[in-house]
Amino acid sequence: MREYRFQATSDTVEALRRLRGAWRGMAVADHEITIVLRDGQAVRVALDTADVEGLFDAYRIRAEVETSPGVFGVPVEDFIGDGNDVVLFTGVTWSEPHGAVKAEGLAEGSAMHFSGHPGQLSESAEVVCVTTDAFVVASSAGRGLLIRTGLRPGTLDVERHPDKVRAFLIERGYEG
Repeated sequence: MREYRFQATSDTVEALRRLRGAWRGMAVADHEITIVLRDGQAVRVALDTADVEGLFDAYRIRAEVETSPGVFGVPVEDFIGDGNDVVLFTGVTWSEPHGAVKAEGLAEGSAMHFSGHPGQLSESAEVVCVTTDAFVVASSAGRGLLIRTGLRPGTLDVERHPDKVRAFLIERGYEG
């Protein structure tokens, strides 16, 4: 198996640390999310893409701090106070050769591509890219916000429903 890494940069980690502070609001779009902090700065979250051996694209979370975002977003009461916590999650994208996966209509020499968490990685994977594919912000009030790479390539999904955030945490083996 050939393995690549396309994980969050130190700049992204530093930007996401800012989400531990008090929020003013959040603006959500398909390809980016802007979280405006009470101090007027904002953290813009989007995706970076890597072409892995010409076989598939791998996506990682990217975040940057903006000093003058120009948006205020929708208020997010659960995160208006300080004391939020941020947890990053590792994902994997991989390819498996034709024959390792039974699928109708696959041409000889073709491959199937999958994304998931490291516990889902198949033994027959030929090429693997380890990514930072999600993060959860937990408020001091006990509410969570999940931001992850979307099912549609190049998109981000935002989930605030407590049961769905909890299910994600359990699936990823988080016991925090």
